[in-house]
Amino acid sequence: MNAVLPEVAALEFFWDRLVKGGIIVLDDYGYPGCLEQKEAHDHFAASKGVKVLSLPTCQGLILKP
Repeated sequence: MNAVLPEVAALEFFWDRLVKGGIIVLDDYGYPGCLEQKEAHDHFAASKGVKVLSLPTCQGLILKP
């Protein structure tokens, strides 16, 4: 999507539907041109008590405990 508001809305929508141990892949998480998205993803993850795992491919992973 590459837009903060719809991405956060999608995360909120799917989080409760995601099974325990499920994974969310965030495209462009570590890309320097997407800092606003990274901050929003970090804030979302923190609100759920988890952290985003940064990959060397500039993607991020959120694992649901």
